Amino acid sequence: MTHTADSPAPTRRIARERLARKREKVRAGAAAMRRETFHAGMWATRAPLWMWPALLVITGIGAALRLFRLDFPHRLIFDETYYVKDGYSVFNFGYERSWPENADDSFNAGDPSVIEPTPEYVVHPPLGKWLIGWGIDLFGADDSFGWRFTVAIIGTLTIFLLGVIAWKLFRSAFFACVAAGLLAIDGEHFVHSRTSLLDIVLMAFVLLAFFFILLDREQVTKRLAAWTQRTAEIDSFAPSHTQKNPDPLAEAATTSTDSTGSAAAAPVPILTDKERRQRRKRRDALNFGPRLGARPWIFAAGISLGLATGVKWSGLYALAAFGILLVLWDVHSRYRAGVVHPWLGMLIRDSIPSFFKLVPIALVTYVACWTGWIRSDDAWDRQWAAENFGWWRALPEWLDWLPSLAHYHYTAYSFHVGLDSEHPYMSNPWGWIVQWRPTSFYYESYDRGDMGCTVAKCSSAITSVGNPVIWGLAALAVLVCLIVWIIRRDVRPAVILAGLAATWLPWFAYQERTIFTFYTIVMVPFVVLAVTYCLTLVWGRVPVGGRSVVGRTGAAKHRVDQPAYECATSAPAADRASPGPTTKQRFARISAALFARRLSVGLILVAAILAFAYFWPVYTGEVIPFSAWNNRMWNITWR
Repeated sequence: MTHTADSPAPTRRIARERLARKREKVRAGAAAMRRETFHAGMWATRAPLWMWPALLVITGIGAALRLFRLDFPHRLIFDETYYVKDGYSVFNFGYERSWPENADDSFNAGDPSVIEPTPEYVVHPPLGKWLIGWGIDLFGADDSFGWRFTVAIIGTLTIFLLGVIAWKLFRSAFFACVAAGLLAIDGEHFVHSRTSLLDIVLMAFVLLAFFFILLDREQVTKRLAAWTQRTAEIDSFAPSHTQKNPDPLAEAATTSTDSTGSAAAAPVPILTDKERRQRRKRRDALNFGPRLGARPWIFAAGISLGLATGVKWSGLYALAAFGILLVLWDVHSRYRAGVVHPWLGMLIRDSIPSFFKLVPIALVTYVACWTGWIRSDDAWDRQWAAENFGWWRALPEWLDWLPSLAHYHYTAYSFHVGLDSEHPYMSNPWGWIVQWRPTSFYYESYDRGDMGCTVAKCSSAITSVGNPVIWGLAALAVLVCLIVWIIRRDVRPAVILAGLAATWLPWFAYQERTIFTFYTIVMVPFVVLAVTYCLTLVWGRVPVGGRSVVGRTGAAKHRVDQPAYECATSAPAADRASPGPTTKQRFARISAALFARRLSVGLILVAAILAFAYFWPVYTGEVIPFSAWNNRMWNITWR
């Protein structure tokens, strides 16, 4: 109502309610503007056909490099002494059995029969060892090529996978190939692909879950774009009386003032029950957004994260981080799509279904990784529940394994958190991003005449040190991603940082524990993505003179979400169809500054390839003069 000079002032409660209504109107108006400009953006861009054979060629080269002399050395190195023998045991008996002292000598000679019938206590889940055991069974326990075959194949496949992920993030076929190529020539990834450890298997499943989350985001964005289009069409064909106040949170009636100054209510249209239900349904949809329906890629991500945890428990960190990423990304997508209350929309529409598609699925998958242990009778702690009295005696017989498995996990967790024994190659997480203390997997010294040594002293080493060019830029790349995310509000560096947070930050809680730089293999794909993203910023883009695209409302609007480095020939069809000289930019002349930027990107890539070639001997264990090995130890902490 309207107050005259002598009318009482509104109470504080009424003032607050009016202010809240005004805020809701402003919020709803801003949401309506966002709905008008929302579209699928880069998610609607299709990859050019040449990208797929290019990625296959890069992956094939990576496979050839990783399989070349994979059987050298023909002996268990570093932690292969645990995982190769456990892989043989798990694949043949379903659980880990113990080995006598000096069992490595017998296994190196191709005789695994020395394995004992008693169970062995191990602290890592069995899935990675099952995969290693598959390669051993395929080629025979006497073939060191078979010991490492599975991890080599897994490492090779992640090259192609990262290229596809880079395409999904950057929508540039060229930089998709760059990311795949950088991963193929990273030293740490290369060495892990040729050494039978669990960590690269963990990395593969974490990266696969990350890929599924990107696929889910592509699906969600397209569904929200379709929803905003339907909303606009409904608005354009709505009856005139429903367009008087397009804000669904506005007051039902407007007021006017007559000649005497008193308030007179405007006529309120009479709505049928059906129209009221439709208006209420539409108001709820605008407030909270649509239901996104089945999201199978979250289900797939849950399976992948369960498999990652089934390799090493650090997969739990990725499960937690990616779950948070899904929540925040859902809120961000709903906000951009013009949902009035995106947080409430996420909680009401998405939170519970997404949780049950991710966390319980990951848990069930993880437990399934213990099937061999569950089905055995004499594995370690398998009969703990039968030998100890407790509440579990009330469980049915087919669940008698559950308390035993829980006790096993309790003792393994106690071992992990209490591990603080000194090791010459233990390192602190602060130094991981610059490869401060890489891990030596293998080192042998030879005199003249031994193993082809032609000088007084030779060395044969396998050192898990990252490509110095990639890791020399890693810290700067992480900082740039953080700054660009804050300034430009670009979600792509934020997503890359989420992957790094999942694989790096949790280890800062265990700085006093015995941990190693080779754990950073799980970080490597996200470091490569961060470096690649920075290269896209340096690469730049040929100016096209205000290219625009016609939106669904018919108005021309600039494509602010198009990657800055993307050329016009790879733009969406709507963009390519726009008139003017921007349709053919493939051979456009570029400025000297832009040429210098692109030349610098090319020089960085060439330097990375040359660095990989230079460090090849210390990646593959070649016998080289000691002075040549010493020249490659650029940091005293690498020795």
